[in-house]
Amino acid sequence: MTTIRELADAWIASREHHTGSIGRIQFWVSQFGDTAVGEVTEADVDRAVQALVQRGKLRGGRGCARVPTPTGEPLAGSTVNRFVSTLSGLYRYARHLRVLPRSHTPPTKGIEKAPEPVDPEKYFRPDEVDRLVAVARVVDSRWGKLPALIILGFHTGLRVGSLMKLRWRDINLKERTAFVAVTKNGRPHVAVLTQSCVDELTRLREGEPDELVFGSRFANKPYHYRRVWQRACAEAGFTGRTFHWLRHGCGSALAESGANQAQIMSVMGHRTLTASARYMHNNVEDRRRVVEGVFR
Repeated sequence: MTTIRELADAWIASREHHTGSIGRIQFWVSQFGDTAVGEVTEADVDRAVQALVQRGKLRGGRGCARVPTPTGEPLAGSTVNRFVSTLSGLYRYARHLRVLPRSHTPPTKGIEKAPEPVDPEKYFRPDEVDRLVAVARVVDSRWGKLPALIILGFHTGLRVGSLMKLRWRDINLKERTAFVAVTKNGRPHVAVLTQSCVDELTRLREGEPDELVFGSRFANKPYHYRRVWQRACAEAGFTGRTFHWLRHGCGSALAESGANQAQIMSVMGHRTLTASARYMHNNVEDRRRVVEGVFR
């Protein structure tokens, strides 16, 4: 079967590529050059992305004799995403040439974007969530479910799309779990509910098994929460923040508490290391244990 190197050579020869694109293609050739196109797995790509992140930026040189060397500076998340997009393009080219069948799923399919650290101003902290919930209890006088939605979002790290699809049959208050049949990455996920989550859900009127937990009061359809969310944020002094900041807040709080990367992946339902890596800048406990274990 055609190798990655052979496919890359054909792709480069078939059209004009700018310098940056050539460099990204060459990176993938360096990782998988002699591997058959159809044998590269998602796990292989994830490991390569981790190697790319660890390598960081390169300092290029002029002339054939100059070899790029690492600068010690991290790559921007957008740059890493472009590397993954380049590999996706290579696989689209493979399908175009019928090197792979049209139905083939590329190994980049499940790779989550953005290994970049969360902006310090773009995640909710625990005390801010407390303030937001206090305001939401008053502002949300009609729907009455915003406080529960906020607390579940922060404590489970679930995306708002997953929360809005939860039905009462997915909630087990005794076992304190919430089952998400299909997450954004295409896999099922069981979220652990804290006692605060259970308390908030208990406040709600439990519906029939097929009824949406966060549905409209008058129809079994997801509620349009954004307007009341924006009002609560504005009243609490958080204008411009999106619900996704709660998910980032969950990951950051886990890291700050000393949770390791594997634990964060498990709680938040990440499929790849790159997704959870964005929170590890907040985790000093792992580094402290390593350093103190070596230096007395």
